[in-house]
Amino acid sequence: MAEEVNRVEGEGSALFCDQFENLANFRAHFEGTGPEIWQQMNGKVDAFIAAAGTGGTVAGVSSYLKSKNPKVQAYIIDPPGSSLYNYVERGCLYTPEEAEGKRLRNPFDTITEGIGINRQTKNFTQARLDGAFRGTDREAVEMAKFLMEHDGLFVGSSSAMNCVGAVKLARRLGKGHVILTILCDGGHRHLSKFHCPTYLKEQKLLPQATGLDFINGL
Repeated sequence: MAEEVNRVEGEGSALFCDQFENLANFRAHFEGTGPEIWQQMNGKVDAFIAAAGTGGTVAGVSSYLKSKNPKVQAYIIDPPGSSLYNYVERGCLYTPEEAEGKRLRNPFDTITEGIGINRQTKNFTQARLDGAFRGTDREAVEMAKFLMEHDGLFVGSSSAMNCVGAVKLARRLGKGHVILTILCDGGHRHLSKFHCPTYLKEQKLLPQATGLDFINGL
């Protein structure tokens, strides 16, 4: 699109930011988000976890935190249909939804938006990760309800999935650890699906949990 606009309107009329492959994305989080977190936490961070879309946030923050303290652990939480879990854990970009005979027209048949991918991006290759977790639509929806009721936070699907990951990582590491994640989207942009009772009912995803018992395994 940018190339076409520049061809018709003249060079410089449009710019393609290419947020997946442009390493300015990674640098923004390495030079901005990471230092801001480190300063606000007074360097007291044991682990960081977040989902990856472009990979810029995960890569920039994980790389910066480990540059300050190599003992800081970094993980991703991966939604249904994404290959990053298997890539981080097994070195293979694969997801069961991509298996022969099972491939969907849209492999990202998930209620979460803006996270998960089936390829490496230049930004994601900069990430320094220790492992990965899987998350489900049910967990994300229930977490959004939990955060709204217990913390007064109206979050979007990516933020909800990040918090699912934070709970899973906290349970793995045990008590006494400081776990960091990022609330990167608000619920006001997810009203037609993620926060729509009618849609959730159709998908059999209406939240029902009263605590954090909806978090499955590690």
